[in-house]
Amino acid sequence: MGEEAAKWVMIVDDDEDIRAIVVDVLQNAGYLAVALPGGGAALRMMEATVPALVLADLSMIDMDGRTFLTGARELLGGAMPPFVFMTGVEPSRRTDVTVPVLAKPYQVKDLLGVVRDHFGA
Repeated sequence: MGEEAAKWVMIVDDDEDIRAIVVDVLQNAGYLAVALPGGGAALRMMEATVPALVLADLSMIDMDGRTFLTGARELLGGAMPPFVFMTGVEPSRRTDVTVPVLAKPYQVKDLLGVVRDHFGA
């Protein structure tokens, strides 16, 4: 994978439309984007391979974003990739969130800005 591995973004969201849009935007911008429908599937994938960045919904059906983050930390320890939560949850209700947040609804430029900031591009 080489260069692609360095730009691999895992998208975890239970909304199929959002997953498809985010993957399309990121792939068009030159990133390798893999989308999964929930935290359980993402943790199973992380057992085999670790993304360079994780964009995860905070409110998902199978496992909320906080539980997913905790599971990833337990699984990966020091190999933990950076996380960014994508959420429509009001700021006053996410006071315990310890990772950056991309507030929904967001613009394509905001999504790309977050990803580019991570990769330094």
